[in-house]
Amino acid sequence: GGLEDTEAEAALAQEPTQALDPSVTQESFCPPTAAATQRVKTILPPSELGIPRFAAAPDSFANLQGTLHFAVNYEDGRRSLWKSTGTDAGTTEVKSFSVTGDRFDPLVDSLTATATQLFFQAPDVARGKELWVSNGTNAGTRIVKDLTPGAEGSYLTHLTAVGHNVVFFREVFDAGTSATRHELWMSNGTEAGTVLLRDFGTSADVSYLDAQVGGALLFFVRELEGATSLWRTDGTASGTVQLKRLDAGPNTYAVDVRVSGTLAVFSLQESTGLTEVWKSDGTAGGTVRLASFGSTRAVDVLGTLGAYAYVTTTSYSTQYMVIYRVALAGGNPTPVVTLPNDYTSQGAAFPYISEVSTAPGGTKLFFSVTIGSNGPGPRDTQLWVTNGTAGGTTLLRRPLSLSDEYGSPVYAVADNLVYFSAPDSNGENIEPWVSNGTTGGTRRLKDIAPPSVGASSVPRDFLRVGNRVFFSAFDDTAAGQLWSSALTTTCAAPEVGQ
Repeated sequence: GGLEDTEAEAALAQEPTQALDPSVTQESFCPPTAAATQRVKTILPPSELGIPRFAAAPDSFANLQGTLHFAVNYEDGRRSLWKSTGTDAGTTEVKSFSVTGDRFDPLVDSLTATATQLFFQAPDVARGKELWVSNGTNAGTRIVKDLTPGAEGSYLTHLTAVGHNVVFFREVFDAGTSATRHELWMSNGTEAGTVLLRDFGTSADVSYLDAQVGGALLFFVRELEGATSLWRTDGTASGTVQLKRLDAGPNTYAVDVRVSGTLAVFSLQESTGLTEVWKSDGTAGGTVRLASFGSTRAVDVLGTLGAYAYVTTTSYSTQYMVIYRVALAGGNPTPVVTLPNDYTSQGAAFPYISEVSTAPGGTKLFFSVTIGSNGPGPRDTQLWVTNGTAGGTTLLRRPLSLSDEYGSPVYAVADNLVYFSAPDSNGENIEPWVSNGTTGGTRRLKDIAPPSVGASSVPRDFLRVGNRVFFSAFDDTAAGQLWSSALTTTCAAPEVGQ
């Protein structure tokens, strides 16, 4: 029946030590500066909408061979692919696409970089929205295949790099059965090399959740009246296999998945309300149920650190969230710490995990907790960090954005550097912030948007490429533009008096 709520109040067990991967170098960075955080280039004209969180901005960032590539979907309907080396002169349009000029035209999106090519989706008047590929040059940017012949376009999901190729699902509405057909495809970037691997038909549903583990894509398939299974594909027909049947009953759903290194940790919710936590290394033998939690609690997955997976459980009755650790080798879950909730006496105040990020090879999990309300906007949002111990679990900043239309990103570059966004002490002026994992080292990075354009830059799409962290922000051009923050490991001495 799973763990009961009373265990959340149990005494804390001995703190674990993290088993670190010696092959992964732990990076450390100096605190980034406002002076080294600058607009890269003015790309978009002033927004016609004038609302920072709704304005067009560079997005769908991807790293192709050390160069940032991104989409620009203008408010006037133009669509284009861009790239940037981090300088004004080095930020150029790769290709624009033939569209009708309607602002509601399909977008350029889903940028997915392999070792040698960039796959993405883009619209075209004659062929609709389809799969494209680019080597970063205009001449080397072309449509891969018109999967749905004619102007209708294709609905593609789960674009994932597998080696030099990409795998994806094509979803097709079957008018005869009024159901959606899920087709798994692979492409090497050529029309002849874009092939159907498996047709799952209309009697199975493929979850929107997935995980990239061990050079393969893991995905969940639920038979509409039966079992839920975990599948794996390496981009070949013979390598597309069912790893394990997770649950035999109908109405069982994967609800959460996090990837840490070579391991995926996911949760499965049964119709009884019971939640199971699983791990998978991409093999049948390595796909194992770790723990079950009772129907009185909601479960969110945080990820793994060392020899443990970490999850949160939130009691439906008390509305308190507890961090648990679960040994990856097996054993009963152990409570680590109960997070505070100042709003439990005010009715609807249910906390849940919004964002989680850990640096490659990192020993800390950064995560945001949102506390709900009766209205659309949350009561509170908080940035936390944990190293898997009670003493190492710290509240870094509250609140983050309290908007129901913009959620603060959380992007860990290293154990001592995480980017996010937050308002000022008045709950206004949402700007980029950074933290070194301590409350004292948590501060606003730069005040980007002046009051004349709405005072909030609502930064998003943080991505590290080389020695820069790129992001988009609404700035004094009254538009969303490309920005970057320079990283350095050579720290300047503090000035006298500081």
